Amino acid sequence: MGDTKITMRINEVELDEIDDFVARHPEYHNRSQLIRHAVMEYIKMVERGEFKESKRGFCVEMNDKLTTILEEYVEYQYFGSLSELVSYVLKTITSEGILGRILKNHVHSVNDLRLDEEVYREERVAKRR
Repeated sequence: MGDTKITMRINEVELDEIDDFVARHPEYHNRSQLIRHAVMEYIKMVERGEFKESKRGFCVEMNDKLTTILEEYVEYQYFGSLSELVSYVLKTITSEGILGRILKNHVHSVNDLRLDEEVYREERVAKRR
């Protein structure tokens, strides 16, 4: 199968950004290679349900092991997408009060650390006197 040439219009600012990116990433030999790669990755993400334009969305970075585990649940078709799986987990732990307990434990541990730091600081000041 041969390559097909296409034409696209892009403004100068976007073109400069693409050129800067290609200059900083030698794995992409030229604009065409970068754009081809970017478009194919975008399509894969949309097909897996990982990319949806939303003003309320956000990105979560996960380690490779956790990502692999979650992707397996999607591959086995227990969930339609990673987004659906994460939404299900968050809804479940919220409705069962688990999220509240996790967050309260975190707040208590942060407060305990702050309290320990304050006590330590006060002890150091008292020793100087």
